[in-house]
Amino acid sequence: MARSNSDKSNLVCLTVRVESECLQDLKLYSRVIGKNQSEILRELVTSGLNAIPDHQRQAMEIIANCRSSN
Repeated sequence: MARSNSDKSNLVCLTVRVESECLQDLKLYSRVIGKNQSEILRELVTSGLNAIPDHQRQAMEIIANCRSSN
C-alpha cells in the first residue's frame, strides 16, 4: 500500500547517520541529478518503507505490540 508523499504538512524530522564513503557517493549523486541530499535521502527512506508489503507490516505491528506489552 503506497502512501501519498504529496502532503508536506505530514513531514517530520529524521536524523540519519551515514558512513563517510556513502556520504561522498550521496554528494556526487546529488550533483549529478541536481537534487539536494535531504531530498534524495527522503526519497530513499520513503520508497524503502513503501516497499514493505502489507502482510509484513501487519506482522511487524503484532511483534511491536507484543514487545511493548512485556
